[in-house]
Amino acid sequence: MKKRGGRTLWLVYIDSTVPRSRGRILPRSQAVSKPTLQEMVKALEALGYKYEVYPDKKYPPLWYDDRAQGYVVVKTGEKMRIIAAKVAEKIKQIRG
Repeated sequence: MKKRGGRTLWLVYIDSTVPRSRGRILPRSQAVSKPTLQEMVKALEALGYKYEVYPDKKYPPLWYDDRAQGYVVVKTGEKMRIIAAKVAEKIKQIRG
């Protein structure tokens, strides 16, 4: 989804504990277990993306779940799946 001059990257998109039917866009093998907004921000900084953070918003299909809280608008023209895969891989590297 394009929004505010970039791509909206919800935490749910890269969370391996969320089924695809609820919003995950990566295969489980590429996704990260319970990522945090801070980890996503560190990964985006390490990858050199410009972004805006919105920590108080909840992913609409999972409005009742706190793990679906927060998203980042990444200022790029790349496809969402490519951005999500890069961020998930970087989070895995950061975690060790």
